[in-house]
Amino acid sequence: MSYQAPPHGPLPGSEAEGLVWLPPSLDSPERCGEHEESLSMFCLDDLEPLCKRCAAASHAGHRVYLSNEAAIDCKEELRTSVNGLNKKMIHFKQVSQTCEHTSKYNQASAKLTEEHMKTEFEKLHQFLREEEAARLLALREEQEEKKRAVEERMDRINQVIKSLEGKIQLIEEELNAGGNGVQFLQEYRDKMNSTWTRNWKPKNICRPLIDVAKHLGNLRYAVWEKMKHIAAYTPVTLDPRTACQSLRVSPRLDSAQIIPVASQGPEETTVPANPERFHPYSCVVAAEGFSTGVHCWDVEVSDTNNWTLGVAARSLSRREEFEAFPEGGLWCISLRDGEYRALTTPSEILHLDDSRHLNRVRVRLDWDGGMLEFMDTDTNAHLFTFRHCFAEKVYPYFESISVGGSLALLAQNLNISVGSNYAPVEDTVIATEDQVVKSESSIEKKVLPLQ
Repeated sequence: MSYQAPPHGPLPGSEAEGLVWLPPSLDSPERCGEHEESLSMFCLDDLEPLCKRCAAASHAGHRVYLSNEAAIDCKEELRTSVNGLNKKMIHFKQVSQTCEHTSKYNQASAKLTEEHMKTEFEKLHQFLREEEAARLLALREEQEEKKRAVEERMDRINQVIKSLEGKIQLIEEELNAGGNGVQFLQEYRDKMNSTWTRNWKPKNICRPLIDVAKHLGNLRYAVWEKMKHIAAYTPVTLDPRTACQSLRVSPRLDSAQIIPVASQGPEETTVPANPERFHPYSCVVAAEGFSTGVHCWDVEVSDTNNWTLGVAARSLSRREEFEAFPEGGLWCISLRDGEYRALTTPSEILHLDDSRHLNRVRVRLDWDGGMLEFMDTDTNAHLFTFRHCFAEKVYPYFESISVGGSLALLAQNLNISVGSNYAPVEDTVIATEDQVVKSESSIEKKVLPLQ
């Protein structure tokens, strides 16, 4: 295709004089700047428009298409890319909403936790205030008692002093009277008898002292020991982060129950789907995991007619369905449809007396010995024992699908043992003349749960 320029001069039919026709600019975006041809081709390899001469000369072997066809394909490819970007944007928005939801949930959870924490500390403060008031009252009562005893003794002594002063005054008056002779001697016996006081002497020791040691001896320890009666101790506590969304864990983290759908609350208060949380099963594990030692805990199960108790391996999948048997990382017993079972492979029926209903179950884990034992807490009757060589940390496991009932961990009594790590003097380092030999001893208080 050849290009011919029109003759110079005004355009034919032009009404304006002095206007001349000029050729298209060489750098026009629709024409090739080198060959002055229209950009009718498109190189897919270099992603640039071309004229036919450029396509033949410098883009030989490339994928070259007509511009109108290439535009259709490129638009379709851009639409596909935009769709991918939209999907990615939606995903990022969902993640952003999840983060925002988690932030709101954490804010609400922190506020609720703060309120419960203040309540618990207020109970401790109230106990300490009452204990302080009681001990100060006991001190004041003893002070008043000792004061009355001292005052009574002082009254008796003052009476004796007054009596002695009267006798002394009478005798001194007789002596100063200057009497002598037979009359004085006749009255001498009576005068001497009046000075007789049964050889009684007051003691200089004042015994009614306040027993300071009774009030201050091991005061903080005595108050702490008494405080254990109001401070419930459970050997394991539930971890709310692992509870299925249908489960509600109590503020003291010692019980869990199913939440009716109608009372689950608005979206901002629903629990996030964090990786630690179980789904879809209504279960929860304890915050404490065990990888050694012997551990024991009691669970109240009388309020629910559908429960599962035991231990779960740390590797147990939490965000998908799983089978409740030892090969899957669960060692449990359960109550289903009025039947007690040990969840072995296959499951075994626990043959209990027809009149026997479990109210409390004791779970005893001997991790090193490879034994998990279940007992009836009320009767100490054996229910079932799993024997397994544990190879990873396990967590106490609780599951319930009974609406209206709850699984509750029971508080345990405490034994307090007092020991000493006293080091003999001969085992200490000998000090120089400018040093003082220091021997340290401390009282170790161990709190052990009754089993």
